[in-house]
Amino acid sequence: MAALLGMVLLTSCSAGSDDDAPRVVVGAGSTTEQRVLAALTVLSLARAGLRAEVRDDLGGTVGLRREALAGGVDMFWDYTGAAWALGMGRQAPPSDPQASFERVRTADEDRGLTWLRPSSANATLALFVRTDDLPAAERPNGLGWLGRQLGRSGRRLCADPDFIRRPGGLESLAAGYGMQLQRVNQTAVPARENDAIAEVAKGRCFAALATATSGRARRAGLVLVADHRAVFPAFIVSPVARTDRLEQDARLAAALDPLAQVLDTERLAALNARAETGEDPRDIARDFLDDVLPRSRQ
Repeated sequence: MAALLGMVLLTSCSAGSDDDAPRVVVGAGSTTEQRVLAALTVLSLARAGLRAEVRDDLGGTVGLRREALAGGVDMFWDYTGAAWALGMGRQAPPSDPQASFERVRTADEDRGLTWLRPSSANATLALFVRTDDLPAAERPNGLGWLGRQLGRSGRRLCADPDFIRRPGGLESLAAGYGMQLQRVNQTAVPARENDAIAEVAKGRCFAALATATSGRARRAGLVLVADHRAVFPAFIVSPVARTDRLEQDARLAAALDPLAQVLDTERLAALNARAETGEDPRDIARDFLDDVLPRSRQ
């Protein structure tokens, strides 16, 4: 982890890159996932003959969008639900992935930001349990099954206090799956993911709230419980670029299309899990692209 936190700048100069072209500045947030996405972007751009550098630790959606709108970065990866609710201050981000993407794409057109081809990775909220606690026969029932478990003695949900208290959190989940809210055993933990995941891994909680792409949950041996009724809003992971920068070089969009086509929730979670061990995101990105997108297929 120290290696990840200390990594401020990623650069990539591949043979055949255009040294005369302006360097592409890729914005990255303050999470492990954002660093992985930035590394994938830098390498994808390098394969297209573009040089790139990363501006790191820019916070979340609000910080990334601020930097892009101010011209400080050329492109970054955002999450549709977060952009809608936090970046734009809108209400009720949709749970349908396509609707979620189209709303933010359209809303940002006049701001000078272009949403490129989205991936199928959905970094929405999710509930995780230990693999042995989710019988194969119950997996198709998803959160409906889990709601019944959380009403039993000793089976508790660990989640951050905001999710437990705010109207759109646990209350909405209970309403969507017909849970009796007053019967749901719950424990508030200070950190949204880390503490909740640790409590489930140790057997002190039955379920943990985390993001669907959580590498930490995967490393702890937890499994995602499916949200078949789409109660949680969609957080589709997509590259976003300044429109004026795209107009300067059409290769930017083309370079990231293949990556967006192969990046899904499980693959991103697996990459995040590797990064949680302290692996350099550049090595993770190189392995992934060499395996999933060898140059002969691009």
